[in-house]
Amino acid sequence: MAICKLNDNWLRTSSCGYQLGAITMIYAVNASDIETTTIDTTDGQEVSGITFANGAEVYSLEPARNSASWSDTLVVNDNGTKYRTHLVAFNLLGNYSKEQADVVDAISLGKYVIVVAKADGGYVMLGRLNGLEATVATIGGSEDDSVPNGLQVSMEANQAEVALPLSAEAVTALLAKKKG
Repeated sequence: MAICKLNDNWLRTSSCGYQLGAITMIYAVNASDIETTTIDTTDGQEVSGITFANGAEVYSLEPARNSASWSDTLVVNDNGTKYRTHLVAFNLLGNYSKEQADVVDAISLGKYVIVVAKADGGYVMLGRLNGLEATVATIGGSEDDSVPNGLQVSMEANQAEVALPLSAEAVTALLAKKKG
């Protein structure tokens, strides 16, 4: 359950160093393959555990460099209702083949819980409550590289919670189910 009062400061970091916001990998799980997630609210909120259905697998989607982004946006309707929209967008490069046609169909028509791995070592779960669905899945390519050779994808859904970071234990559970 979300806390509806501020309970901590969010201050600019005082450490000197590089800021690594890039997404290095995207992990997709069929939404129906996650049975439960445990949320630890001891010190903030994070996904502390994931229970997968028997036979569930986690699929790795390696985005093209500098093509991936994620967001969690508050939406306020005219009648005062509020919810959040989780969005992940990325490009997958590669030659289009008969095997990729199945992948394009699956990404286009399925519902997924998405975990993004960030260059700073953090992981964020999107669509935990009701999955994300593709709103864009464009296959393309051009001789002059104006259109990436591969697939451009945007997935989103309305959610009743903020996107949550994963604990080390939840990351371990996720990666243990990784296909291949």
